[in-house]
Amino acid sequence: MGLRILADWFLLPPSGPLLLAVMGLLLIRFRLGKVFLVTGLGLLYAFSLPIVGFALMAPLQQGYEPAQIDDLDGVGAIVVLGGGYRSGATEYSGETVSDLSLVRLRYAAHLHRQTRLPVLATGGGPEDRLPEAYWMAEVLEEYGVVQVMREAEARDTWENAVKSARMLEANGIGRVALVTHAFHMPRAQWSFEKAGVDFVPAPTGAYVPHDTGFSLESLRPQAGALYMSWLAVHEHLGILWYRWRHRAG
Repeated sequence: MGLRILADWFLLPPSGPLLLAVMGLLLIRFRLGKVFLVTGLGLLYAFSLPIVGFALMAPLQQGYEPAQIDDLDGVGAIVVLGGGYRSGATEYSGETVSDLSLVRLRYAAHLHRQTRLPVLATGGGPEDRLPEAYWMAEVLEEYGVVQVMREAEARDTWENAVKSARMLEANGIGRVALVTHAFHMPRAQWSFEKAGVDFVPAPTGAYVPHDTGFSLESLRPQAGALYMSWLAVHEHLGILWYRWRHRAG
């Protein structure tokens, strides 16, 4: 957990570039300080540009397309990965799924309506909160999914794969459709392959630019682009971390 906190602070935007710029200000009397300041501000500006965010997303999403009905032959269930909580949802029960999770759950429900396959919602949580799978199942039921299995112990993508594999084996399900965001699919695919799960990728929520041409607007920093860059860098680092930590399978 310590390494993850350090990575969140020093490697991910916006905190990483900002800390580098602050360090540059503290050392501004020295040449290295000026380099840190300019580099930090430059990185923060770059990560805030849509063109950079989409460029970081592109290699993660490459080769993944939404699943077609013909692709789901032999599939026995739909596995959908959680994407976090949203607290303060007083309009519901005080807590619900995050916007990322909602995108995934909607697509899982869409596939369920087309195939009538059961859905396995996988997502745990800290001891003082209901597991994410509980809220995922609630949303799936609102979407009309009546066959919902809950895997409520996984704390990350690796455990999503390992613990889902056990549940699927216990229920005699050999092949599944795997639903998550397109940018998250490489890490999810690697994890589920390591866990021995036979699956069909079913990505959703791909980040695709509406306009690929150049304009002055493309040089304007945008909060949405900064968030997209954060997601992409987080995934690139996550893939490297998983391949090192779980390299033995």
